[in-house]
Amino acid sequence: MTDASDFYRRMESDCPAFQARITARALTRYYNACFRTLGITAEQFSLLVGIGGSYEPTLAGLAARAGVDATTLSRNVKSLERSNFVHSHGGRGRAGKRLILTDEGSQLMEESMAIWELARIRLAEALGEKTSSAVASVMSQLAVAAKNATSANNVAMPCNAAE
Repeated sequence: MTDASDFYRRMESDCPAFQARITARALTRYYNACFRTLGITAEQFSLLVGIGGSYEPTLAGLAARAGVDATTLSRNVKSLERSNFVHSHGGRGRAGKRLILTDEGSQLMEESMAIWELARIRLAEALGEKTSSAVASVMSQLAVAAKNATSANNVAMPCNAAE
């Protein structure tokens, strides 16, 4: 066994970012399979929820709330517009255009909410109530810790070992 392979194994077991990415990919595959009958992905579902759950949000506002790149989000919105699930109107650019669900988008959300609820229940049952609650709490705490660690006021030591 080399030092490098020991390092990689330790990263897999000790790194919250590595574990979160693996978990996120597994959950995405699970929800993609659940939503497949509706012809949408988990990412599109999340975007529809963000649009439907806000009053005419902007693309930039949605991207900021979701913590994703606005360019990537823009491509997904265009796909939903081509499918006639979302309509954009108003200003120009990502910060100005307002997004709304179309009638078809609202109908899709009604159908997808039942699928989402069943998928959520299945995961909660597989984990158990206590673990499910603990996971939600820990993920929330991890997000806050990562956000705090990236703020300029709270960085006690640079992450770059060469500095």
